[in-house]
Amino acid sequence: MVVRVAIADDDPEALELLGEILSGPFIEIHKAASGAELVVLLADQGPFGLVVTDIDMPWMEGVAVIRAARAAEIKVPVLFVSGISRPDLLATIERLGNAKLLRKPISPSTLRETVSEMLAGVS
Repeated sequence: MVVRVAIADDDPEALELLGEILSGPFIEIHKAASGAELVVLLADQGPFGLVVTDIDMPWMEGVAVIRAARAAEIKVPVLFVSGISRPDLLATIERLGNAKLLRKPISPSTLRETVSEMLAGVS
């Protein structure tokens, strides 16, 4: 079974690296370079088995994109990856449901392990 994964980051190098780390024979990667592109990706090319997104992006941050997706009944698991530190961030992500946070910098093995755990519920 192939799992479709949407990844979003406004840093082109980070986006490319995420794609390389997560690519595999049973993973189909779809990339978005902004919150706006992630909205379009979720609306036009879904459903996805997982979304991996940065938080701090121009136009619309990752949390706002997923909040809008949840309002549209898109319940896809979400892994937020971010280097920002806000006191309310973890609580905000927990309120979204079916979401986790990994703080940058992230080792490739930690990223792969977390993604595998999150995809274990997708079958």
